Amino acid sequence: MEYPMQFAGGTEKGKRNTAQADRYGTWDLRDSLEPRRLTIVMWDQAFLFRHYPGGSYEDYDRVLDETIERGYNTLRLDPMPNWIDLSTSDTSYEFGGSGSLMPWGGDKPVRGPMGRWTEDFMQKVLKRKLNYTLSAWWLDGGCKPAPIRIPASHTEASGIWLGFLAEWKRHFGFDGCVYVDICNEVPYFMGTLARLKKQFGDAAWDSAAFSPELAAHLAADINGGLRLLRREFPELRFTASLHGDPRWLDVPLELDCQDIHFYTDADPRWTDRTRFGEFMPRFFKDTEWHKEFNERCARAGKAMIPMARARQRDKIRQFAEWGDRRGMPLTTSESWSSWYYIDSPDLDWGWLLEYAEHTVRDALDFRMWGWTPHNYCQPQFANWKNVKWHRKLTSRFLKG
Repeated sequence: MEYPMQFAGGTEKGKRNTAQADRYGTWDLRDSLEPRRLTIVMWDQAFLFRHYPGGSYEDYDRVLDETIERGYNTLRLDPMPNWIDLSTSDTSYEFGGSGSLMPWGGDKPVRGPMGRWTEDFMQKVLKRKLNYTLSAWWLDGGCKPAPIRIPASHTEASGIWLGFLAEWKRHFGFDGCVYVDICNEVPYFMGTLARLKKQFGDAAWDSAAFSPELAAHLAADINGGLRLLRREFPELRFTASLHGDPRWLDVPLELDCQDIHFYTDADPRWTDRTRFGEFMPRFFKDTEWHKEFNERCARAGKAMIPMARARQRDKIRQFAEWGDRRGMPLTTSESWSSWYYIDSPDLDWGWLLEYAEHTVRDALDFRMWGWTPHNYCQPQFANWKNVKWHRKLTSRFLKG
């Protein structure tokens, strides 16, 4: 996997302003959706990989009740469709762990019948009438037995989803399933970026706009996969999650909804000041960079958080309008400040949490269907304990 480097520029094709939009009426697509607004927590594989004695997901009842207590109604889950076979739920799986510097996913080695754990977890989710989305990182390492298959395209990924969702439907039905994300953050997982560079050249992804050839390839691959799934499961919504990169606005994707991830490190004025991109290779290896990064974030925040937010708001507007035109309600399941952070003596969460509070208004202003305050809504983070803080933000978004 290559670390995602968000793109700052991109097209503004089809741009129209909010004042002009008023002429088209006041109908709000969200009024026809159930639930009308999604407050999302990004859990992915953590609900399985941290389900060990003393782990943050050891007690499913407790963590689900805490989620409701904080005002969240939707879980983002990666059920690992290319690895776990729900038809043989007693199979023992092993994940080697990613170390203590992995904020999400799994930190320590874990072993057990993860299919049965999934059954237990989902029964508790359904009992509480929580909503959920299904996503996939398509992990291909650190797992035993080896993954069943590693897809080489989004159409192949959808082929794997076909069998997995049939088994999921047999076990759990689809009540509460808000949408299925066939691949997290195209093209940064599943080896997609390397394949694109090989086919279209190293500079293809880094150019100011996607070439017509690249845009056509992306549309054919992703739409082809979505078509397979819609034909088999007309009752489900399907998408492919993306970064808040406006170049996607020129790709004619047929998404049922959007899951767009907006980050400050898409703004070069922020990354230059914080050296975020330069620190990337050290994220999961050591903590010596934390102190400098923290100090740089504090100074950068004083200088330009309003500017970064203004630029981010314009990206939200562009994707919201894209969704209005194509019938794709806008959500985000991870977003806003820094996509990598961790509890550390040398990292101050103050600026990140303050930024999260601003995003409620931003999401409401652009009629977002789904919102999350940050990437770290999991019980292993210290901020999870601040029930009042979470409830303040979730209630504000839900009431609007």
